[in-house]
Amino acid sequence: MPNLTAEELTDICLNVFQKLNISADEAEIVTRSMVGANRVGHDSHGVIQLPKYVQELEAGLIQPGASIETLHESASIAVLDGNWGFGPVIATRAVALAIQKAKQTDISSVAVSRCNEVGRLGGYACLAADAEMIGLLMANDHGGGTCVAPHGGIEGRLSTNPIACAVPIEGQNPIVLDMSTSVVASGKIRVKQHRNDALPEGWVINAEGDPTTDADDFYGDPPAALLPFGGMVSAHKGFGLSVIVDILSGALTSAGCSHSEDARVGNGLFVFVINVASFREFPGFSAEIERFIGYLKSAKRAAGVDTIWMPGERGWEEQRKREREGIPIDVKTWQQIQALL
Repeated sequence: MPNLTAEELTDICLNVFQKLNISADEAEIVTRSMVGANRVGHDSHGVIQLPKYVQELEAGLIQPGASIETLHESASIAVLDGNWGFGPVIATRAVALAIQKAKQTDISSVAVSRCNEVGRLGGYACLAADAEMIGLLMANDHGGGTCVAPHGGIEGRLSTNPIACAVPIEGQNPIVLDMSTSVVASGKIRVKQHRNDALPEGWVINAEGDPTTDADDFYGDPPAALLPFGGMVSAHKGFGLSVIVDILSGALTSAGCSHSEDARVGNGLFVFVINVASFREFPGFSAEIERFIGYLKSAKRAAGVDTIWMPGERGWEEQRKREREGIPIDVKTWQQIQALL
């Protein structure tokens, strides 16, 4: 399994996009999204996606340089049509617009449809945190990608419907919640398949509704289904959260709620930004967050637990580790990337 630096992965991605005549600006945004995911350990949203981007470009599913149309706008909200451009480009524009609006109106929201997959949501939420704002994003698969069973069902009816939130802290990395409303993101099954690893029990049920640990079952006919967050015990909670994410990302954006396994997969995207300074001075807010973190971490720990991790803290620790040791790329993904060079 090769280990590469973030700089090496960046150069590889940019070279591939250059061969495809993708503009430097778009190539840089898409590459930053992928490599940024790898840096914090979200390999399912990292350069494993590069071959998929190439396939979708060649198939005409991604429209490079697509204009991002504003369908409706007020001082505090905007509704955008991405015209099936690069997902990371559209998402970056949507968050930037939401930040701009929140500076003027305290709270803002941007709804996006006809957007290809944006990758790791947490990276975009952090853009708001960098501006001393709270960023909340959620996405569905634009009506498709229905690989998650509803609570009590055994067939896919929902996409993984992720949600992410970043909370800024003065002089520190933000708190970052970045999670699918399914037990796990579907991309992590692809990572397990590439590594020939068995799936943990409780991730997936086969077409008969029985637990399976075989990643190939997920891509079979009929396919296995992911369980909602909470798994076998508390799936009703993840299912309920997923329904709300689907409504905000699908119905409110006009992208459409989950409806068909065969529908075109993209992302309906909902962005919500809160300007902290509109409520209180940022240093005071930040100090309260730090006090809160200290209180949580002061709890007596269970046997074998060295530290209590805040949301996103493991990712920042993984980033420091990978900056020292390099980013591991599984052999199959590496072979697929080399075939593009």
